[in-house]
Amino acid sequence: MSLFIKNQGYAAKPASPLTAAIVFGIIAAISVFFGISGLMGDSRTLDSAFDTGYDLGSVVSGTPAYGAPEANLDFKHSVSSIPIGHEYYYMILSEDKDKILLVRADKDFGSNFDSESFENTTGVSIKGKVRKASQKVSRNFSELATIMEPDVMYIDTTYKSRSIKWFIIAAINLLLIVTLAANYAINGRHGRPGGAVGGLIGLVDLAGLLGAGYLLICNILLN
Repeated sequence: MSLFIKNQGYAAKPASPLTAAIVFGIIAAISVFFGISGLMGDSRTLDSAFDTGYDLGSVVSGTPAYGAPEANLDFKHSVSSIPIGHEYYYMILSEDKDKILLVRADKDFGSNFDSESFENTTGVSIKGKVRKASQKVSRNFSELATIMEPDVMYIDTTYKSRSIKWFIIAAINLLLIVTLAANYAINGRHGRPGGAVGGLIGLVDLAGLLGAGYLLICNILLN
């Protein structure tokens, strides 16, 4: 008699749609939390930030008198040589040109400042959340660090777009839950969608997973 009995009736158990729905729900809840918390922070003016500094997580707004006409640092991100995005960092100066703050903004932010005098020629104002720079970014602006505050901080004017991405990730995951529920209602617990409806559901799920994954990578890398 053989010591090993082959179980020919064994089959892989299909994944539970309830488990998938719970995972998508957790991701949606976490994304909403990050989206809301990313918008919150104590408000303070840019002038007071120049005079007395700023706290991590506060939201600074005002009109810089001077700034860099080009990005002082263009930090590129990629995954397996695939470009993901850029971070553009600019130095802005106080009215007396004695103090410097670091700002993360979009690619065209520098065009608001004169290339010779560095004056704010367009009157552009900024509003951003104070964040701590990564070690790679900090190495490029070590002169902005002090003994009391060794970590370089910057004003992130892109903080709202980051929160919007978190909300989009949450919405996509909620949509995935809806498609799971629709498939369950039409085809049962382990049924697979077929026909035009099934193809549409599968396309929506695939696009949602790819879109949410890309936005998640962007928010993590461009932190």
